[in-house]
Amino acid sequence: MLSRAATPRFFAVAFPATRRSFTTSRTRLNASNEPSSFKEGLSRYKFFVGPFSKVFLGAIFTYQVIYWTWLKLEMDESKVEKNQEVAELEKKARELTSSKE
Repeated sequence: MLSRAATPRFFAVAFPATRRSFTTSRTRLNASNEPSSFKEGLSRYKFFVGPFSKVFLGAIFTYQVIYWTWLKLEMDESKVEKNQEVAELEKKARELTSSKE
């Protein structure tokens, strides 16, 4: 006689997640052979995904190049302005120190 722990009913109650069917294919929830309107609409635009992604990525790349170029030019301009201001202040400091002597 089998003990209670070894009966098939015990395994079904104790481990319900381990019960699996032995089918090789998945069951479909919507198993109709008719294509849905969503799939029809999506297939209409699948042709444009490649060109759209190329244009989109090209636009992002172009924007980034222009943005970083503009940023570099602004930094160079502000550096030149600050260097000119420092040169003027050094000149004034030399004039003040030479006039005191």
